[in-house]
Amino acid sequence: MSKSSTPQGASVSSRRFYDAYAGGYDTYLRRHDGYLLAVEKAIAEAAGGRPAIALLDVGTGTGERLRRLVAELRPDRVVAIDESPEMVALARRNCPAAEVRALALGDPRLPSAIPGAFDLVTCLSNVLGHVPRDLLVPGLRQIRGLLKPGGAFVFDVNNRYNAASYGAFRVARNVLRDCVLPGGQDFTAAYRAGDEVLRTQVHLFRAPEVAALLREAGFESAHIGFRHYATGEERGRFGGSIVVKAVNV
Repeated sequence: MSKSSTPQGASVSSRRFYDAYAGGYDTYLRRHDGYLLAVEKAIAEAAGGRPAIALLDVGTGTGERLRRLVAELRPDRVVAIDESPEMVALARRNCPAAEVRALALGDPRLPSAIPGAFDLVTCLSNVLGHVPRDLLVPGLRQIRGLLKPGGAFVFDVNNRYNAASYGAFRVARNVLRDCVLPGGQDFTAAYRAGDEVLRTQVHLFRAPEVAALLREAGFESAHIGFRHYATGEERGRFGGSIVVKAVNV
């Protein structure tokens, strides 16, 4: 994905955007292999080597990352959801071990559509940045309700103070804006589908904002870290994306 530099193109929903993006998404993932593998290692550590776990992946995309997690963790049950029917079709092919459903986080049907409780829930590649603001806390509460006591929720989101990716000037501007408008900031992701340029709004988070959302959703224990978006190395708050492990205490 890239920031849109011109006002041209059609503004579309996240679902429509990723329906179109489904065929080219693996190319995007390969550009960030170091980061993705570091996050997946953190997920494996959160699983703690427990046998026969139940795993839920929220916003699974093509299912390629889920396939790697399944090979590493060997869960007893695997469920995945995504709002994009095109992504769901790919995920079913790429990770046949998973029950993949076409559902969005925050959908009131979600808890009843996937009964049971999970030891581990993942939500990767800034999926939460595509969830409408008014559905973020309800969606996080849904995740907490689907976790077993002691279960872990691991996710990553774009950090709007990530100077390593966005540049020092842009991050300094974001810091100043946040002093006036603490509600945060979005950017426009753009993708060319044939002759058409599709644009969708994506939220950029701050670490304190993430912590506040988790508290409001009922998570009492969370570790928030930062990893460089190319290499996966641990960094400070200006050096990488936000990677979080929250526990259902």
